[in-house]
Amino acid sequence: MMSQDEQPIAKKNTPTFNELLKVSTIAYFVMAFVGVEICWWYHKNVQLRFGPISYDRVQLLAIIVASFMFLHLCQKAMENFFPSYRSFRVTLAKLFHGVTWRGALWLAVVSSFGEEILFRGALQPILGIWLTSIGFGFLHLDPDGGVSVWTAWAMVAGLLLGTIVDVTGSLWPAILVHFLINFVGILGLSKSSNQRAAR
Repeated sequence: MMSQDEQPIAKKNTPTFNELLKVSTIAYFVMAFVGVEICWWYHKNVQLRFGPISYDRVQLLAIIVASFMFLHLCQKAMENFFPSYRSFRVTLAKLFHGVTWRGALWLAVVSSFGEEILFRGALQPILGIWLTSIGFGFLHLDPDGGVSVWTAWAMVAGLLLGTIVDVTGSLWPAILVHFLINFVGILGLSKSSNQRAAR
């Protein structure tokens, strides 16, 4: 049994969602800033890939829905077939314990904008879709810093998001797909964390 002196230390070592939100917000703003700077200095165009979309609304909606469903079903399949991914989700769920829908919404917005501006907007025109997707995958390492099934999934997601940008000529559809995946994923992690806490 822990003494009263030890308990506050244990609490301080456990990151809350608010702490995660602050750190993540800073990180994603930095990503967006670096992406804009690359567009400004290298591409000589800050509005790169934020132009008009070359698809009508029905086609665009079909692309967004199909892409979201594909990535979401891939995550479900990984959870069913890979025990390492299930344990990884348990670890992530602890980080997202107590998240509100507003917190999930904010984190999904800043992550989708920050990552898409940097990877698909700034880096993909320089490195190409494959190298950019590999780099995007390595941004998604497991909690121990190792390559995992989640890393491989992120590489596949990067390829799909990059293809969406190339096909539509705009970052907006990729940002929306990225937002939906993150928003639904964060809410799912929060729900599973709350269910474990209630047991």
